[in-house]
Amino acid sequence: MDWLKEISKDHKEYVAIAKRMGAGSFAEDVIQEMYLRLIDHANLQKLIKDGKCNKIYIYWTIRNTYLLHKEKQKTQIENISLEYKDESMKEECYGKLLKKINDEINTWHWYDKMLFELYRDSGKSIRELSKLTRISVKSIWQTLKHCKARIKDAVGEDYEDFRNTDYERIKIEQ
Repeated sequence: MDWLKEISKDHKEYVAIAKRMGAGSFAEDVIQEMYLRLIDHANLQKLIKDGKCNKIYIYWTIRNTYLLHKEKQKTQIENISLEYKDESMKEECYGKLLKKINDEINTWHWYDKMLFELYRDSGKSIRELSKLTRISVKSIWQTLKHCKARIKDAVGEDYEDFRNTDYERIKIEQ
């Protein structure tokens, strides 16, 4: 790989060429990728003529490498923005789902609402709630079962859409 030593003598010039093309702070990366491309794919007869580096061949290799690098960056930026959009959409839909659940809970009888919110927000088990409230375990269990069924009826389809990341299908009546 003596030809690589010959080519790398003008490294600073190559970096300057990449910067003029628009690579900016990525110029070094572009040139490093160029060296790798030359090692893998270079036509040595065209690259080295009369023992000297063919600058035109190098220029076109830098240009092609820069264009590939630019396309990769563009794709990465698009992917990041899509991920960000999906994440913000996920948060928005999660908020809509919670609102719909809370709207449903607010339509319930005060006893059902109180017991369900106590169970949901306290993190206590049914037995612990029974000791705390002096309501029988069976009564709490039946009330919570009934409440969960009502939530499932009201929000179940939207919840499935949320789990399947079909965010555009989640609808909330205003």
